[in-house]
Amino acid sequence: MNKAELEDKVNELELTLNSLELNAKTVKDDLKIVEGQLANINKVKITRDIVNDIRDVIEQSIRNSSLSNTDSYEVDFEIDYNNSLALGSIEFNDADQLSEEISDGIESLFSVVEE
Repeated sequence: MNKAELEDKVNELELTLNSLELNAKTVKDDLKIVEGQLANINKVKITRDIVNDIRDVIEQSIRNSSLSNTDSYEVDFEIDYNNSLALGSIEFNDADQLSEEISDGIESLFSVVEE
């Protein structure tokens, strides 16, 4: 083979490779879509009204929680570089209680059966 033939062969192989890479990307995109559909097929179906009821329960639970109660927090103070008092860290201690209230509220929306 001479130089021109080799250059043509390189160009041909590059075109083939680019075509294969484009095709592989398309297949990967299709695979992601189908995997998402497969994951969704096994999910329990609920209506928009039920979703809104769940959102309402969450909102009411948060509004009725002790977020504004200072006893619900553990705080650490520190002295700042200019000798002022600064909040070093804050931790909400009633997360388990809040989670339980939300879970109980959501559970009350349904008739739960034992499997």
